[in-house]
Amino acid sequence: MSYARLIIPEGTQVCFLIVENNHEKTVCSIINDFKARVSPAEVVYTVEPVLGIASARNHVLNYAVDHGYDLLTFADDDEQVEPQWLMELLKERDHLDLDIVGAPVRFAPPEGKLSFWQRIVWQGVDKVNRNAENRSIKKRDEGKAGQLKLATGSWMGNLDFFRSTGLRFDAALGQAGGEDWQLWAEAKALGAKTGWTPHAIAYETVPASRLKLSYYYRRNRDHARTVHLERMKNQKSGSLWRTFKSVLSRVYKVLVGSLLLPIYRERGLLTIAANLGSLVGFIDGARGKKSMHYVDIDGY
Repeated sequence: MSYARLIIPEGTQVCFLIVENNHEKTVCSIINDFKARVSPAEVVYTVEPVLGIASARNHVLNYAVDHGYDLLTFADDDEQVEPQWLMELLKERDHLDLDIVGAPVRFAPPEGKLSFWQRIVWQGVDKVNRNAENRSIKKRDEGKAGQLKLATGSWMGNLDFFRSTGLRFDAALGQAGGEDWQLWAEAKALGAKTGWTPHAIAYETVPASRLKLSYYYRRNRDHARTVHLERMKNQKSGSLWRTFKSVLSRVYKVLVGSLLLPIYRERGLLTIAANLGSLVGFIDGARGKKSMHYVDIDGY
């Protein structure tokens, strides 16, 4: 319940909108407990019967637009945010007059005793994620934060931009995932000014069921399928050639990763699994296979 500790700027009205991606409400007791913790802030609890993350996110976005709010933030239901999270997102948005601003999502250490292989995967996942955060910080320091792809795990959007453009998440992706990066790309094409701050930190809970090389293989496979199909939809000419180059790139990365495994160890194992998944995913995409990454849900 990290939102109960959230620092709310003076003069700011906050509404917590919780959308259950289901045909009926099933977590009323949890929501009532949440309302008590964040009182006097408003809490709205609704359902989105159309399955898919994009549909649920659009439900939130449409509600915020229709009810006249100025800004919208997203954090996932398996995340905790630091008390200054909202303040830091606002600070970055206001300082640079951004349409969309993102921030890092770190992995919280898993609870309970881990097996040998789970510890190996956890160490690899944590290193890869922290290296990605450091690269983002470097880009920002170089004045290139607008080039960073923004996911919605820690995110703020200026609703005037979405009102004027009509931009929404692509519900056609269904349960494939990747709708947040696609929204960022489409927003950039529409002229959005985007940025990133390292100071608004969220922490994702990593369940033990995800501490497997097979999970990261599957995740990257499914993402690559989506990337290829979006390429084909948006730019058919040259898409197969781009996919062929992507396949060659993954083959190269798997080979190099295998050679350097004694040096990079945990991170190297994860990189090999991820690139193998991506390699297979691009081939699957070229054969017309679609991602259904979120059909089977694990975690919390």
